[in-house]
Amino acid sequence: MSRLTRREFLIASSAAALAGAGFPTFAATQTAGASRPRGGTLNVLINPEPPVLVSIFQTTGPALAVSSKVLEGLLAYDFDLSPKPQLATAWSVSPDGLKYTFKLRQNVRWHDGQPFTSADVAFSIDLLKTVHPRGRSTFANVTSVATPDTYTAVIELSKPAPFLIKALSAGESPIVPKHLYAGADPLTNPHNNAPIGTGPYRFKSWTRGANIVYERNPDYWDPGKPYIDALVYKVIPDAAARSAAFETGALDLGGENPVPLTDLPRLTQLPQMVVETRVIASLNRSPRSISTSITRSSRICVCGRPSRMRSTQRSCKRPWRTDTPTFHPRRSRRPRPITMRSLPPMRSTPPQQRNCSMQRAIRVAMEACASS
Repeated sequence: MSRLTRREFLIASSAAALAGAGFPTFAATQTAGASRPRGGTLNVLINPEPPVLVSIFQTTGPALAVSSKVLEGLLAYDFDLSPKPQLATAWSVSPDGLKYTFKLRQNVRWHDGQPFTSADVAFSIDLLKTVHPRGRSTFANVTSVATPDTYTAVIELSKPAPFLIKALSAGESPIVPKHLYAGADPLTNPHNNAPIGTGPYRFKSWTRGANIVYERNPDYWDPGKPYIDALVYKVIPDAAARSAAFETGALDLGGENPVPLTDLPRLTQLPQMVVETRVIASLNRSPRSISTSITRSSRICVCGRPSRMRSTQRSCKRPWRTDTPTFHPRRSRRPRPITMRSLPPMRSTPPQQRNCSMQRAIRVAMEACASS
């Protein structure tokens, strides 16, 4: 198996990296050429461990990251959140905004060999409206999903919902197989922990507390993809152990602040590390950025969420000095710390007078500090 160069691996694995952080993948994959070296295993940090591997009723970041490797949505999105084809190849919105018509991709099969059809789309949207925490709001105006033929789905609304076209990604609104979820409780379905999807990777195993393993789908509808043979999501709760894993090469990729911020200056100075920063828009949050760092030869890591770093820096805009006493008038009216040298000599006094003497001494010391 040929060894990938750093640039080749960066392009080939960018889709997996960005989706692992919960962001669009199309912008990364569209630049990949027709002929790319393939093979190998990508070791990805997942922290914390997801409760399930399907995001049909989950909104946690780790669940969205691992779910989107197996399940897909009707649409994908570029870095400007412009919709791109995924399970839907074409779509249109009626002038009154009450009908969304999707032409579905043909010859797509679930990982168990069953064909993907419009019935799966109608069932999934109804399920999202029922059990998904955000789906209840996203699809609240949906009255029905018509399926005029096997490869056409029409979402009908009671009133316009302009945001709907931006909420059909694999992580946010995954399409699940009707033949495996119909007629049973979706929250206890065993396929939540062993998913069957249409995506580029197939579920292989999940060792709780250790790793989640996905293998390449050889029958994926996009010929030649994915380029990587296997994805291994590793669960490493200890922050120091994560830093060591990146240094030794046990981890190739991470997101959501994978290492302590205090380790970033040291890690980015290592010769095998590289840092890239890009800004990604978000639907319901302010724009965020990801710093992509830690590349070991042909390995890449998405490191940190700088928005959190910025919030930390803002909170420390006026750092407290430890060498001299400080006083912030907006925080409290407590006096500056005083030392024993500021107090007058203590004399032996009866217990009933000792408190009064101390209060007078503190008041004198405070007046002395104020006048200095």
